[in-house]
Amino acid sequence: MGLVLAGRRRLPPLLLALLLACKPYSPCDEEAACVSPSTSSGEATVSGESSSGESSSGDGSSSSGSTAVDSGSDAGTNGQTDSTDSTGTTSTGAPAVCGDGDVDPGEECDDGNTDDADACPPTCLRDRWVFVTAATHKPDFGGAEGADSLCRQYALQSGRADDTWKSFKAWVSDSTTDIRDRLTPGVLARYVRTDGVVVARGVDQFFSGTLEASISVDEFGAPQEGGVITGTRPDGTAVPGSLHCDDWTFVGDQLSLHYGVITATDEAWTMPSDMDFNPTACGASWRLYCIEGA
Repeated sequence: MGLVLAGRRRLPPLLLALLLACKPYSPCDEEAACVSPSTSSGEATVSGESSSGESSSGDGSSSSGSTAVDSGSDAGTNGQTDSTDSTGTTSTGAPAVCGDGDVDPGEECDDGNTDDADACPPTCLRDRWVFVTAATHKPDFGGAEGADSLCRQYALQSGRADDTWKSFKAWVSDSTTDIRDRLTPGVLARYVRTDGVVVARGVDQFFSGTLEASISVDEFGAPQEGGVITGTRPDGTAVPGSLHCDDWTFVGDQLSLHYGVITATDEAWTMPSDMDFNPTACGASWRLYCIEGA
């Protein structure tokens, strides 16, 4: 029997030692999953995995907060989502619309309508000018670049243009370069004569063999007729095997050139197929087609 202290029976030393050595019962002895609080993020770890919805409350019970479900979308504070394009740029506004009255990126004009007959067509790209020169030239104008320079000069002299017309190109090919490679590719703007008549709806129509209207009006708006130096087939490539008047630096009957008919809208506008007359000698004077670039 043990000793009594302060009215209570003292346990025998052997029994006290046995009780202190026993491990208290825990649900972990029977459960595979035990919950232990995380010291860094306040999250609970279950069987070695992180539970994002619950945390230990310190008394062995879990907090009642609910777990947010990731739906794969990035929601804003007002419940709306922002769209992200392929470049990673987030856009919260409506897409640009031609005809809304605002000149948006990628547009050159926007008059608030989609009327095809006014100065700003439904593409919202401003019209480009195209004309045949009032003056004629012998074919020694200094190559394709010399022809381009003449077109820019005539555009400025007409009073219809300013220094922004520096991108004019002459519809001329030579032995090394096709005109289709000298024009700005992919432009969807309309090409109009100086009297406002549409000649082509996009630069690619010049390579199709058919125009909307003939390029028979000069830079001043006056009608012209006759022939024009081109050296170019209907698809916009140089006539093969031609010396093009020594690449537009020679005058004389020893060499020849290919020309177009100003009043034509079919393939003859750049090169008639009648080989009895085309090509012809490099001795005469001709006009040039001039087309505004980008």
